[in-house]
This record gives sequence, C-alpha cells and structure tokens, in this order.
Amino acid sequence: MMQARALAAALGIGVIVVASGCGRSAPHARTTLEPRVAFVSPLPHSVVSGAIRAQVRIDDFVIAANSLGKPARAGEGHLHFSMDGGRYDLPRYSGANGALAVRLGTQGRYSPSTVPEITYRGLPAGTHTLRVFLVNNDASNTGQSAEVTFTVTSRGS
Repeated sequence: MMQARALAAALGIGVIVVASGCGRSAPHARTTLEPRVAFVSPLPHSVVSGAIRAQVRIDDFVIAANSLGKPARAGEGHLHFSMDGGRYDLPRYSGANGALAVRLGTQGRYSPSTVPEITYRGLPAGTHTLRVFLVNNDASNTGQSAEVTFTVTSRGS
C-alpha cells in the first residue's frame, strides 16, 4: 500500500483506500480524472461586435503543441475550434489557425489550436455557434467538447 501511495504522489494523482472486510472484495477506486473544456468568452447569448476572441478553460488535460500529429497519449493533445460547422474556419476568418487548417487539410471543418483561445475576424452580423473539441495528439476525439452561441452586431476587421 505504501508503494501505491508513493507512486501516486510521484505522478500527482490521488489514491482512495477502501478497506474490505468479511472476505468481500473492495470496489475499484478511480485514480484518473476526466478532461473537461468550457468557454470563458464569449459568454452564452452575448452580443459582440468586431473581432471575436474566444477563450476556453481546460481541466485535467495538457495542450502539447510539440506532440501535434504524434501518437495519442492520455490527457494531452490540442484543440479544434469550429465556427458554424466549419464555415468560417478559413484563414480569412480564423487567421493563423485557419492557415494551419489549410496545411492540415481541415479548412472549412475546423481550426486547430495549440493554445486555449482563437480569434475570428470578419464574421457577418447574426447568430453564430462556436464549438471546441479536446483532441488527442493524433487528432482523434476525446469525446469532450463545449459550445457557445452568441450574436455579432458588426463585422470585425
């Protein structure tokens, strides 16, 4: 038991010790956390104008920019942002992220990101929906995503 605690401390994870009695087996403890992502900005149903700088909060997941395209590794990877189903995931709207999308062949579907934010410029007035996906190094989906809907009143340059 001491070895398990020392290993958990070295890895920075917690351990739950469950005592068993009367010959019954103890339930298995969960020692890993599920990654999560949530939008910090824009706020849901907000009204914005100009360039849209979207920011997300990530829990229990590490953005590993140097591992982009490498084999999947639990708890690390990057982000895929998708504005209106990818319609605005082109260099004209998502800048450097859109240019990376062109290089990777994902333009018009999503803009990859190795930081927890993205800026869109030139979106037309109206309601827009932005989604973000946590993805593994190899771009496979982790199953974790978030969505925010907001209204743009005027194009940003």
